[in-house]
Amino acid sequence: MSKIFLFESEKEEISKKHDDIDRSVLNFLLRRSVVTDKQIGDDDYPIKFSEIRFEGLPGFGFSTFNSRKEMEKNIIEMLEEKEVINLGEYNPSVLDTNRQKIIKTIRYFLNFILPKK
Repeated sequence: MSKIFLFESEKEEISKKHDDIDRSVLNFLLRRSVVTDKQIGDDDYPIKFSEIRFEGLPGFGFSTFNSRKEMEKNIIEMLEEKEVINLGEYNPSVLDTNRQKIIKTIRYFLNFILPKK
């Protein structure tokens, strides 16, 4: 099990490169995320995967077996339930910049936390 720690210089680099992400949402996700590497199967042909869960938020974890869309949906539901964000009713015909910013933030978080292949 490993917890993600960021140095102040890394935080500044993230904010300089990505002005279009929501820093408060990203910090909320990074502070609570815990990554656990697991292995199933026998020793000859193991299947390795990562399980991502959020401390203090049971039921909102996911693993690398889930699709990225499912992960994004799970995170959005968690953020709305914990009242970190309020997206209201989703209307696909309206260009919602707040929603776009939240989605970019979640995608950036997933790119940062998921294991590189």
